[in-house]
Amino acid sequence: MKNKKFVLFFLSLLSLVLFISCSKSDSNNPVNPGGGGNSGGGGSSNEAKLTLNGDTFNNQAVTLKNGTAGYSISDTATAVIFIGTLNSDTLQFFIVFKGKQNGTQNWGDDFGVMLTKKSSSGLSYYFGQSQGTTTISSYGAVGSKIEGSVSGKMILQSPAATEVTVTGNFSATRIADVN
Repeated sequence: MKNKKFVLFFLSLLSLVLFISCSKSDSNNPVNPGGGGNSGGGGSSNEAKLTLNGDTFNNQAVTLKNGTAGYSISDTATAVIFIGTLNSDTLQFFIVFKGKQNGTQNWGDDFGVMLTKKSSSGLSYYFGQSQGTTTISSYGAVGSKIEGSVSGKMILQSPAATEVTVTGNFSATRIADVN
């Protein structure tokens, strides 16, 4: 049941981020203010630089862009999302942690990381909910940065339950709080 809540929170945030990031207005685009709807965006300050090892990843360095973060008042949690590609696969990386302050948190049932990978063979979900930490080094105001690092093990949601380790740093722009 807790995994279901975890996934629903991620999907809600993803919907919000995609809706906001599709804005054509330069000044209202929290992912790339001043960049407009079609100018690319995703500068180095809105990236997650990760190393993935396990399953189909072999000590693979990946940089995901368009980092956006939001605080959910009702969930008292912050969620961060990054999007990118690795070879021909599309990756989305989510980080969820309690509150809106600096510090280190252990992953748990409701907080941790999730990686989705869309490839020619289908969609894969990797959950990090028990063996890892998220460290927030800077939690900025709305429009500023949320920065930190992650380290731990994710589990591929399949009968094989393959482990994938993830380590890396991230920086994302904080959007307005949501209820």
